Amino acid sequence: MELDYQIKDGKVTVTRCYGDELRVAIPDRIEGYPVTRLESYIFSDGRKERDRAHAVCGEQVQEVSLPASVREIGNYAFYGCRKLEKLTIYHETADIAGGAFTGCHRLNQLNIHMEHAWGYCLKDLVSELHHELSVTLCYGENQAKTARLLFPEYYEEAVENTPARILETHFHGSGYAYRQIFRDGKIVFGEYDRLFFEAQNLECEDFCIELCLLRLMFPWELSEEAWGCYRSWLMEHRISAASWCIEFEQEEQLEYLAGFVEWTGDELEKLIVAANQKGRISMQSFLMDYKHQHGRKTKKTFDW
Repeated sequence: MELDYQIKDGKVTVTRCYGDELRVAIPDRIEGYPVTRLESYIFSDGRKERDRAHAVCGEQVQEVSLPASVREIGNYAFYGCRKLEKLTIYHETADIAGGAFTGCHRLNQLNIHMEHAWGYCLKDLVSELHHELSVTLCYGENQAKTARLLFPEYYEEAVENTPARILETHFHGSGYAYRQIFRDGKIVFGEYDRLFFEAQNLECEDFCIELCLLRLMFPWELSEEAWGCYRSWLMEHRISAASWCIEFEQEEQLEYLAGFVEWTGDELEKLIVAANQKGRISMQSFLMDYKHQHGRKTKKTFDW
């Protein structure tokens, strides 16, 4: 990787990034000065410049990590990063210009480090990205607290109100509501959890399963009421939840689920068969052990 940069008033602005790496980590210091800003269009559409290699993010890059020193990201900084999937960023990056992630349709993983205080970058990021997002928030010394959140996708539709002679904006999916849970730039976890009732009606079952499991397994700022709601929903959808774990090889989630969900003997048999068919040997063994210890046989009925 090769960088163009400018140094002014003891601060570094990175103006251009070159290379063909799949994973790019912007340094926190250059020539001893802190890197505080990414210039507009720092990652371009891949055209050659000054006989150098292709600009990184235009064609190749899949993951970008930014240091805590970065305070500002210029407009359209990641324009053309069609393969970008994961971004690691710090809460100190409080100024993200409009259009910074235009065209980043595969960017679905956000890791945000929040070591000292609340920041505003999460609100800016989820507001600009309308597709489904998986967000990991880490906070405190040695990242002692962690929350993992899902944000649903949504899209806008302009609908003509002929009698009123106006265009109305209709939002499809619960994703727009989930992006309104911020107050003064800070996420309100209670608002996030209350929206699950809306998600149940508008999002697919798989999405709800993953959201519940992540919220329960990483319960930062999770109220007792929300905890009960998520658990009750998973118990009601226990077969689908276990099947989702098997399908996507989520063994840790399956073991967590087994800590409070009770499957009948017949249900366990079906799950064991499903795990075997998918080649999930360790999950199959876990379910067989669970059945041996906890499984209940279905009562037989007889006609006389």
